[in-house]
This record gives sequence, C-alpha cells and structure tokens, in this order.
Amino acid sequence: MRKINLILFIIFCVLFLVLPAGCQQVPDEVKNRMENYGQGGQIKKTEVNYCTVEELRNASIEELDHVPNNLKLPKKVDFSGIESIENLVLKRPEDYDENKDKIAELFGVENPEWSYIDGVAENGIGSNWYLYQGEDAYLAVDENGEISYVNEQVYDEDERLRTVERIHLNYEACPDMTCNLSSGKIPLPEMLDKIQEWVDGCELLQDEFDYELRTVCVKKKPDRTDIVALSAQRMYKGVGLNYFALYDKVDDSDTLFYEGSWVDMNYAEIDEPYFLFNQSPVHIVEEEPVDEVIDFQSAVNLVEEELSGFSKIKVCEIRVEYMIIPQKSEDNDNNTEKEGAVLHTKPVYSFLIEFGEVDDANETLGLLESAEYVYVNVDMTDGTIITNLDKRNFHN
Repeated sequence: MRKINLILFIIFCVLFLVLPAGCQQVPDEVKNRMENYGQGGQIKKTEVNYCTVEELRNASIEELDHVPNNLKLPKKVDFSGIESIENLVLKRPEDYDENKDKIAELFGVENPEWSYIDGVAENGIGSNWYLYQGEDAYLAVDENGEISYVNEQVYDEDERLRTVERIHLNYEACPDMTCNLSSGKIPLPEMLDKIQEWVDGCELLQDEFDYELRTVCVKKKPDRTDIVALSAQRMYKGVGLNYFALYDKVDDSDTLFYEGSWVDMNYAEIDEPYFLFNQSPVHIVEEEPVDEVIDFQSAVNLVEEELSGFSKIKVCEIRVEYMIIPQKSEDNDNNTEKEGAVLHTKPVYSFLIEFGEVDDANETLGLLESAEYVYVNVDMTDGTIITNLDKRNFHN
C-alpha cells in the first residue's frame, strides 16, 4: 500500500569552511570583502530602511544604489502585482474526509470502498486519511484537506521518462514547442492556458487563494508521447505561500519548522490531469496589513552580508512570499499536521539560488522543484535571515 506524497529530501550536513594557513598573499577576492569588516574583524552590520508596499511595487534591480560583488542578481524583479502584505493566521481544514465521496465523483470514481488509515506516528505527529485503491484509480483524502489522486489506467509507475524541457514560468519565457499528448498534439502555451482554466474552475481549489502555474516539465514516454508535469502556487493578494518545507530533528523526532503548500499535477491528455496532489491546503482565519516593510535595497544588503564568505552566487529569482510557521495548540499539542492545526506566516524576500541540475526524469508523479534551489529569506519586518544553506550542504 502506498500513499502518494512528495518528499523533501533534506541533507543533514554541516558546511565547514576550510581556510588556508600560513603567510600567503591575500587574494583580491578577500581584499575586496575585507572592506565590509570593521577594525574588530566582524562584518559591519547592515542598516535597514523601510518603505511602504506602494513604494515596494516600484522597486527594481536597475535602481539599486549598491549591487553586491558576491551576488549575481537576476536581470529583473517584479513586485508590481503585490496588492498588500499581511500577517496571516492560517488553519488546516477539519473533517475534510467527510467530502471523500463527493471528491471521488469529481474524479469519476463511482461507489468507492474506502479504507481508514491511521496516519499518526508514534511521536503523535501526523493525520488520518481515507484510501480508495482500485484498478481505475488511487485516491487518498486526508482529514486535514490533503488529496492525492492517480488515474491508474494512465499511470505506470515502472515507466521510464526522459525530461525534454523544464520551464520556470516566473522568470523564463514559455517556449513555442508542441506537446504530443495521448489525446493529440497541442502547443505548450495553449496547453498551459487550458490547465490554468482547469485550475481556476476546479471545485477542489475554490478558496481565498489564486493559483499561479509556476514550474513546468515536459517529459517523453517510451511510446514517444509526452506528459506535462507542473506545480501551482497559492497566491494571496499577489504574494505566494512558500513551498519549501523544513524538517529537523528534535528529541530524535522529525519536527516541522516551516510548512510548504502547493499543488502538483500531471497531464497525459489535454482536458484533465491524471495525477493531482494538493499539499497542505489552508484557509485564512485572520489577517492584519503590514504598513511598512524593509526596502529591497536593505534586503539585498542583508543577503550580501549573510553570504559574505561566498563568491559570485547566482540568484535565479527574488520573490516576496509568506513562510508558513506551524503553531502549537493551547494544550501544547505538538501535532501541527493534524486537522484544524493553526499556522502563522511571516512575509519574506526569498532569494532562490541554483543548487545544481535536477534529475527528476524517473520522478513519474509531480516535480522535485524544491530540490532545484537553496534559499536565503529575509524577514520583511525585522531583517531576520532564514536559510537552508547548511541543511543542503551548499557551497560554491
């Protein structure tokens, strides 16, 4: 028995910086970086300035007064679509499994026989779910709102796939290529329009959020037909929910520090997906506008300071996003993954850094998108740095 899930592989390693010893000549790179240090040998602390959200919308790379030497920034950023920035309180759905028969109907599954799965681990973390597994489909409906669906008549877990194209829609143009799907040929831009239309009308995704297609991967099957795998990001008033989850060990148990929330889909036909995974759906219970945030130049300077030991790091993308922070309940319940669990957000500038090529050709369901990047996030309210560089053993 399998539960479809997308696993974030976190490498628990420590990055050691080995410095050469002896009376060697100081490299130019180090000389340049020494200008950022005071007499005591400590890097100078970056002063931060604040701006309104309206002012942030007009921020650009071109208007930066200072461009760090140790960062290769993207050619542009686009904050113009941000309507407002909020402090959000989120909540996982409750008793969502009561919708399981209706959800089955949406996927064309008739009269399913459900199995109840106790998904709470020995450490008290997790949630319970219902499973239907037949010759026609695999469908899991969680009490906390997560859904995993696979059309078993289309999906072949032993099938070998070859990645043809990988497109990051946020900062790359969609190529004018044709997809050879099992139901016919269609230009990829037209296919993405149809997928966006399907997402916008999907009954399972009718909530406070907009859903923005983010990363697309076209893969070739052995029979020479294509599948289109892609992810969609939840957006609220122009700001996305972060999709990087971060677990770490606490008392020998995996503890969720930051949640990731997204939707993955696979298409083999034009009209509807044969795979859908709805990870960590939430709804908003409270929101409070943030009037002023750290300005873009200050955020760039803070990242420069954080990465002062590195040279010429390529930043693929800079976005404003909400990091999602699980909260313990009033009775100190550690199970932040259960139905009805409360989560808070913090708005951040998210600097996404290339981590190397991703070999997901044999990942037959969904994407390994979070494996592509490491991140340095800057809290937009107080300048705190949150990063997974050490967890991913990043070096350049």
